[in-house]
Amino acid sequence: METFSFSENGDVDVRQLNHLYQLIGWDKHKRRTENATRLMLELSHFYVAAHTETGLLVGFARVCGDPYIVQVLDVITHPDYRRLGIASRCMEHVKAHLDKASYISVTLTDGTQIPGFYQKFGFREIEEPCLVWKKTRL
Repeated sequence: METFSFSENGDVDVRQLNHLYQLIGWDKHKRRTENATRLMLELSHFYVAAHTETGLLVGFARVCGDPYIVQVLDVITHPDYRRLGIASRCMEHVKAHLDKASYISVTLTDGTQIPGFYQKFGFREIEEPCLVWKKTRL
């Protein structure tokens, strides 16, 4: 069984990260650039990356926002490495960060289709109406 290493706020190969976004279908049009992804990492309050022993990036998660309100974003796993606990381990690191911080509000959007995944880390579904602005393609 393969072992994975998890690093917090460390060096991440942005090419591998952009490729991971493409693999999971979040960058079908290949709009992500290396410079923009570097900036994304710099602007994130916290991120965790999971690597194989050979250095392949197989998991990622981040926390973004301001000193009061943040959002958990981009909890992703390489398709060939799913069901091995990588996303759960990434979320354990995220939860440890959130527990130490003094944020007033932490939100996330659950697109996992895995019932109860985020609930086991203390998140709960809310019934309040939520509006989202979405830019339409020109």
